[in-house]
Amino acid sequence: MIDERIDRLHAHGLVDLHFDLLMDLYEKRDRTNVVATEFLPQFEAGNIAVLGVAIYLEDRYLPEMALRVALDQIARLDAEVDQSNRFAICKSYQEILLAREAGKIALLITMEGVEPLGKDLNLLRVFFELGVRSIGLTHVRRNAAGSGGVFAASGSARDGLTSFGRDLLQACEALGIMVDLAHINPAGFDEIFAGTTKPLIVSHTNARRYHDIERNISDEQIKMVGARRGVIGINAVLVSPHQEEATLDCYVDHIEHVASLIGIDCVGIGFDFFEFLYRQWSESEQQELAAKLTKPTFIPGLTNHSDARNLTRKLIERGLDDEQIKKTLFGNWMRILEQLL
Repeated sequence: MIDERIDRLHAHGLVDLHFDLLMDLYEKRDRTNVVATEFLPQFEAGNIAVLGVAIYLEDRYLPEMALRVALDQIARLDAEVDQSNRFAICKSYQEILLAREAGKIALLITMEGVEPLGKDLNLLRVFFELGVRSIGLTHVRRNAAGSGGVFAASGSARDGLTSFGRDLLQACEALGIMVDLAHINPAGFDEIFAGTTKPLIVSHTNARRYHDIERNISDEQIKMVGARRGVIGINAVLVSPHQEEATLDCYVDHIEHVASLIGIDCVGIGFDFFEFLYRQWSESEQQELAAKLTKPTFIPGLTNHSDARNLTRKLIERGLDDEQIKKTLFGNWMRILEQLL
């Protein structure tokens, strides 16, 4: 009975607006059909309909190779999509609808940190033409646009955007690129809110109420996004600082907390599944991540897209009705994509 209900709730598919697919494709660039063989079975098991795939650069490529690696990540995605009839890179809401009608998974290219641009605003149009439709100005580190929020309760840079960051913000709005508040420091968050008029998104984050770090989103910030009728995607990696508390119930706590403050129409999914990358790293690389940023806490039963039905089952158990679940898994992000793309 419950499986049939999940089938109905997944009929339109799910939207996940943040997945670090491209950095993995770049590292495996000597191989072919990586997406079809390693990821498609998971996407199909989880009924994924629309997926935000992020350009992200590890520190070792900065600054000299930033542009080259970012372009190569897009090139690898293009090549992978050409090798499969199950995917479409989409640049507009209408293209997303056409992809879904054709039974394809719609891929939306995003950028997590504007390091590939350097300080050259002209490059933004190049990436726009290549398909980038959502940009988060920073990751944790500082770049030419601003600073990221730290993985601690305080200590982020006190200043907001740079002059380049402010120019970039206006250029994004003019071109039709969504501005993503994920990872930005609190001062940058406030400045982006003040300098824009359209709905704002946070592709992947968690509530500071349950994990109090500046990388996550405070109640005040949640209300700011809600005031614009934006959407906040809930992250599956930072629900709690303690592994024993990283559970599906805790994940749903974040969803319900955002909904309690700004309504169910403003919450979505930004899984940020990361364990598949983390497990490929050496122990020293994992220790370096813990020292530099934090140690991720993975949720049993929610570690890749094939586990999406487990989340839906938990939402049902927690008493959300069908309409609330559909909005969370699909409808709210689709509303935003229709408005902004």
